[in-house]
Order: sequence, then C-alpha cells, then structure tokens
Amino acid sequence: MSNSDSAASEGAADNAIDERSQSRWRLLWDVFVFQFKLAFDGFRDVVLVPVSIIAGLMGLLIGGNEPARYFRQVLRFGRRTEYWLNLFDHPQRRGGTSDELIDPIRDLVFEEAEKSELLRNVGSGLNRSLDQVGESISNKQNRSDPPQP
Repeated sequence: MSNSDSAASEGAADNAIDERSQSRWRLLWDVFVFQFKLAFDGFRDVVLVPVSIIAGLMGLLIGGNEPARYFRQVLRFGRRTEYWLNLFDHPQRRGGTSDELIDPIRDLVFEEAEKSELLRNVGSGLNRSLDQVGESISNKQNRSDPPQP
C-alpha cells in the first residue's frame, strides 16, 4: 500500500470517527432536550390539574349561559403550550415553538465545544470508551449466539 493510499484510508477512518462522534453528541443533546421538555410538560400538567378544576367550578357557579367557557380557556392554553413545547419534534411545527429558543443554544454549545481543546479531548476519550464497550458487548453477543447449522 502506498503512502497516499494509507493517508487516504486514515482520512476516511477519521471522517467516520468524527461522524460517529458528532452523532453521539447530537444524541446526547436530543436526550437532554427531551428530558427538559418532559419535565416542563409534567410541570404544566401538574399546574393544569387544579386550574382545570377551579375553571370547572367557576363555570358551574358563575358561568351563566356559558358554564364551559373558563374550562375551554384552560384547554386552549393547554393546546397552545403543547404546540409550543413540541415535545415529540413534530416536523410541521417549525415556527412558534420552543425549538426556536433551543436551536440557537444548541448551535452555541456545539460551536463552543468544538473550540475547546479540553472538551475535544474528553469527547475523544469518551468515544474510545464507548467504542470499546460496544465492541465488548458485540463480542459477548457473538460468543453467546448458538451456532448456525
């Protein structure tokens, strides 16, 4: 193998590692954001339980000809916050959602992480460790698979 072939294969391997590393960081970010959105959604639900009961009682007591109006307002609020939260990353919901706040933060975090030598070194070490664990799991699974006739 010539030096240029060796350099080309090393470059391709480095690109594959970089892509895998970036995919892992994106996954970690997505899991973090999902957990944050789940917590926000849970908090909203906890708040809406007594608010909806109060709205229902208000409708019964002072609602007059429209007893459901206060409760409908709570439902509208719930729909708006659900849309804004975009918990499950609905593809048609790209405007007016929490993602408009989160995406610039993600871009800044990833940009700063690429500038930091410390974070790059930590990331490289983490990727090597994850690769080793993944290989170990694969090897154990291959050894435990029954032989094929």
